[in-house]
Amino acid sequence: MSQDNPISTVFELQRRTLEQSQRAMEQSIEFQKRLNQAMMSGIEGQSEAQQRSVDVTRSAMESYLETIESMVPGSEAGVEQIREAMDEQFAAVEDAQADAQEMAENGLEEYEDMSAAYLDALSEQMDMLYDAHEDLESQTLEFLDDTEEQLEELREQAEDQAQEQIERIQDRAAELRDQVEG
Repeated sequence: MSQDNPISTVFELQRRTLEQSQRAMEQSIEFQKRLNQAMMSGIEGQSEAQQRSVDVTRSAMESYLETIESMVPGSEAGVEQIREAMDEQFAAVEDAQADAQEMAENGLEEYEDMSAAYLDALSEQMDMLYDAHEDLESQTLEFLDDTEEQLEELREQAEDQAQEQIERIQDRAAELRDQVEG
């Protein structure tokens, strides 16, 4: 059977569709990876901006407390308590920011790891699908070849049988004619 037959064409179209679907899936995951990298850069930039904001706020509060200490006699003890409480709050804010950034980074890294594992699994499954598809095409073409051969043999047998029946009928007709004439 020729490779340019309709069955081969259908299988080739199916193969192309599978390949395009796989490429689309891979491109989608690559896009997600790039988006994650952009988000990671954004998180890092946001973290730096937040730290600068905390530093500016802390500096302003320190200046304010120093101003109070210099202007209000005997305020040192009260200002020191405020300063300690403020330092604790700023430390808690910085810890929370660091935890949030670490969680975001870990989540993005886990997503990238899962995406890579998914792409590997997808590639393996597509390889198995391509192999099965090729086997199915081969079996289908072989079946069609066998069927064509069997049909040709049946046609030849039918022609032979028809010819034999025609000859028998002609012989029978000749015998009847001989009996009628004879």
